Amino acid sequence: MILFRIALRNLASHKLKSFIVGGLLAFGTLLLVVGLALLGTLDVSMEKSVSNSITGQLQAYSADAKDKLAIFGNMNGGTDIGTIGDFARVRQVLESHPDVQAAIPQGLEGGMVYGGNIIDTKLEALRQAEKAGDKETSAVVRAHVRRIVGLLAADMAKIGEVTDLANASTETRQAVADLATAGNDAFWQDFDRDPLAAMEFLENKVAPLALNAEMLFFRYLGTDPVRFAKAFELFEIVDGQAIPPGQRGFLFNKLNYEDAVKHKIARRLDKMKDRLEDGKTIADDTDLQAWVKLNKVQYKEITFQLDDRATKQVRESLQKHLSSTEVALEKLLPLFFEVTDANFATRYKLFYDVVAPHLMLYAVKIGDTMTVKGFTAAGYPTSANVKVYGTFRFKSLDKSALAGSLHMMDLMTYRDLYGYLSADKKAEIELLQKASGVKEIKREDAEAELFGGGGEEVVDAGAATPTDVAVAASPVDEAAAATQVAAHGPSKPAGGLGERASNATKLYRDELNKRVYTQQQIDTGVVRNIAIILKKGVNQRAAAASIQALLDKEKLGLQVVDWRTASGAIGNFLWVIYSVLAAALGVIFIVAIIVMNNSMVMATLERTREIGTMRAIGAQKSLIVQMFMAEAVTMALVFGAFGAGLAGIIIAVFNHIGLPAWNDVTIVLFAGPRLYPTVGLHHMLIAGVLVSLVTLFSTLYPAWLAMRVTPLQAMQDAE
Repeated sequence: MILFRIALRNLASHKLKSFIVGGLLAFGTLLLVVGLALLGTLDVSMEKSVSNSITGQLQAYSADAKDKLAIFGNMNGGTDIGTIGDFARVRQVLESHPDVQAAIPQGLEGGMVYGGNIIDTKLEALRQAEKAGDKETSAVVRAHVRRIVGLLAADMAKIGEVTDLANASTETRQAVADLATAGNDAFWQDFDRDPLAAMEFLENKVAPLALNAEMLFFRYLGTDPVRFAKAFELFEIVDGQAIPPGQRGFLFNKLNYEDAVKHKIARRLDKMKDRLEDGKTIADDTDLQAWVKLNKVQYKEITFQLDDRATKQVRESLQKHLSSTEVALEKLLPLFFEVTDANFATRYKLFYDVVAPHLMLYAVKIGDTMTVKGFTAAGYPTSANVKVYGTFRFKSLDKSALAGSLHMMDLMTYRDLYGYLSADKKAEIELLQKASGVKEIKREDAEAELFGGGGEEVVDAGAATPTDVAVAASPVDEAAAATQVAAHGPSKPAGGLGERASNATKLYRDELNKRVYTQQQIDTGVVRNIAIILKKGVNQRAAAASIQALLDKEKLGLQVVDWRTASGAIGNFLWVIYSVLAAALGVIFIVAIIVMNNSMVMATLERTREIGTMRAIGAQKSLIVQMFMAEAVTMALVFGAFGAGLAGIIIAVFNHIGLPAWNDVTIVLFAGPRLYPTVGLHHMLIAGVLVSLVTLFSTLYPAWLAMRVTPLQAMQDAE
């Protein structure tokens, strides 16, 4: 106690030096408490950003997987993580665990869809005009389609200038012939005689050749959309609506929908608007300048889509805005897209008010039924028709390129595309067999059936077909399949074998999109991985070990990983960011230690006379060391408490107003546009202990110097 009284007297007698060193201690404590609070909050927010968007706190997948689960992994779609054969059984086991709130089925795969083109749009408008008997609109649209065909023929002619069409592929020669047919006067003169046949020819033969036709590639998440939306609080519908409960459907991710599906010029203008709102200028930003140039030279993407009536309206509006008498849109549009910081807002609004209504803004529109193409687990091509209900976003990941490319599909369609034999798929196979008139035979009876003059079309039961793999992959749902066939039996076959099978398949797939499935039907079947949502307050590490033990006990052959491991690239990225921030905090703190140590050394050297006098009157070296240590502890307690209290006030202010995210990366780190840091008692205790240890460590060298001071040195200093 005497030592601390001496320490307080010494600190009071050297007020300036004490406040300098104490200020450093307070700053170090403040820095440490604020840093620990921010890092702790960042860790929680990063977890929330990912686990509350898609991964859950834990993920379960096959223990026999050849590759690691990476939800935000590579785009090649080739990750072999195995399958979970009966989700219904696994869900029952998982949700029986006291720590588990929900188990959400998931599966990731890649697909593609033909985005359609302006000919498709115009032909649909032409069909509606013909049905309504609107001859004026029909004539305008017909003229536009014919002009597009002419442009396609001109482009095809350019191919003939650089290559010998006689040696070209069969597809190229057929395309030239189809365009020649569609461009012939006789074709359009006969249009009124049989408009439906003419439009079918244009849809099937000419539309796929359109200049702006493109195949869209994307990754999609197969899941139960209703349960997914309830389980993940950062999931949000942006446009359209959610997929109705129990129905098939598709949701585009808003970011990728805008970037990949929207008209390129319109999308560039949107991005320019966002960047200008962020404080950038066209005069100084090279990206903005590049987008201006692209819009000016790619005006044909607009003129290609305008019919005569729309061309007239757009021309008149641009002439008025530009105060020009120019007639050709090919010259007006480049002038219009010569935007500057001063005129951008006006021209952006004019584009959407006047030009955009005449364009096909999206290759796939909300409400469309699109054909998704993919490959089964065995490598066979497959496809499914699915309705687009809307767009969505993950609130904290909506600007992440990896997360922004992940779309959503219902689980039933996902299983069909991945090649698993569901009740619907089995019913479709049986429907095809009945519609085509084939029957299954045993291998030993094949010769008699084939050459015995039976006359019926048969299928060799021993021969492997693409669907055999699907049957082997998922033997469930056979009873449900029989029920489906009974409830939705095939229509009577008509026409030839191929036509009957095609018509039956088309009718069946159209009917699938109207079907409403029960929860049992959705759960019964194959999934690839499962998101495990834990109850609030549960320790993740302990829960993961307990759940793994339960799965092993039930012999389900699954492994459990945490959200960071399962998220793949984003999890690794977040770990790097966290490590960099922690390292930066450590460097700053080390610098503070060095400065504090130097200050204490200087203070010790200035007290040489005092120390020598104490030695001269009998003070032992150990007492000198203890005195310095007592002073250090006193300063650490007093100024450390002051620094910790000040840090608590700062964190409380930040928690009230929030720290704004300044770019896309920090939005992901903050799990939203603002970070609301919190400080806990453990942060202050950790900071207090560390500061005390650092203070004592920093005092060792000055104390050692003080211990070496002799009375003789003190008297020499006095002289």
